[in-house]
Amino acid sequence: MKKLSVIFLMLFLLSGKTLYGEQPKKAKITPIPKNAHILITSNRDTKDRRSEIYAINTDGSGATRITYSKYHHFILGVDQTTQYIVASRAAEDTTAPKGLGDEDKRSLWIIDTKNKLEQRLTDSKNHAEGDSFSPDGEWIVFLMKRKGKEQSDIYKIKRDGTQLTPLTDTPAAIEGDPAWSHSGKEIVFAYLDQKTPRFVIKIMDSQGKNIRTVYDGGPGVSTPVFPAGNYDPEWSPDDQWIVFERATSSKGENWGNGIWHILKVDRDGKSVVDLSQSGKHSEWAEFLPSFSPDGQFVVFSAFYQAPDPKNSLDDILVMKADGTSVFKVTTHPKSDKYPVWIPARKT
Repeated sequence: MKKLSVIFLMLFLLSGKTLYGEQPKKAKITPIPKNAHILITSNRDTKDRRSEIYAINTDGSGATRITYSKYHHFILGVDQTTQYIVASRAAEDTTAPKGLGDEDKRSLWIIDTKNKLEQRLTDSKNHAEGDSFSPDGEWIVFLMKRKGKEQSDIYKIKRDGTQLTPLTDTPAAIEGDPAWSHSGKEIVFAYLDQKTPRFVIKIMDSQGKNIRTVYDGGPGVSTPVFPAGNYDPEWSPDDQWIVFERATSSKGENWGNGIWHILKVDRDGKSVVDLSQSGKHSEWAEFLPSFSPDGQFVVFSAFYQAPDPKNSLDDILVMKADGTSVFKVTTHPKSDKYPVWIPARKT
């Protein structure tokens, strides 16, 4: 372990690159199975709230635990080779009583499933969160709120933890939830400022220039946790559609989460479809949509507090890209969250 760290340190010193997080370190990691379709986080094996990363099939079978760490995991992303996973993890505990860590301060990590290495990419003094690789897998785009600042900007960083680059620098605005297009030319993200006190969806080029608004949606509904607006935009495989979620009610529904719908908008903002309404599952709290590699399906998380507890949901689900034909992927009594579709393997 020490020899490995010294080798990496020498390589970085010789290259003249700046490392913003820490050196890679060996870890217990399982490669993503070739027949798995979706990555999720779950606490099904941890005996507490702490969630690890799992790979599963679309029918919920074949659950394979990928990470065995001391960290609590949040949003996930996987590169086109499926060798690398980017994950947001809660920062280490600094004050008693110790538990999951500081859930309001997260760090960006890269997990190399082939070589069984993990590496913190960002300084733990800052809050960083992201789940999107560039198509070539060399870069990761993410949001970061630096220590002492009240708002977040969007950054990109090389997969090896070098070349941290700000893409936005807007003291009077909050930007987040960035996702790289499949062409690699554009990044979609959520934006809020004082003039527009709700999150709208914008697109910029991969250098942070040529910013334009794609979808606003009007005043919307705020919740006790989230301002009004649109969250977690993700591209369709052909980059023609963007799928995202939006709160439609906040009256204590679904264990206090409210009601959230998943919508999709075309890249020019001219056509908007409420998938939750179209699919007749409009009473749920639906989050974190992700297109399948062929663009035919969308995976998402859902909470639903039904009058009959047997019909309640706290699971991962899949629907067709038009919002219909919803089916459960997970039915585990523990908490399964943060799904993302695994890219199709090249044969």
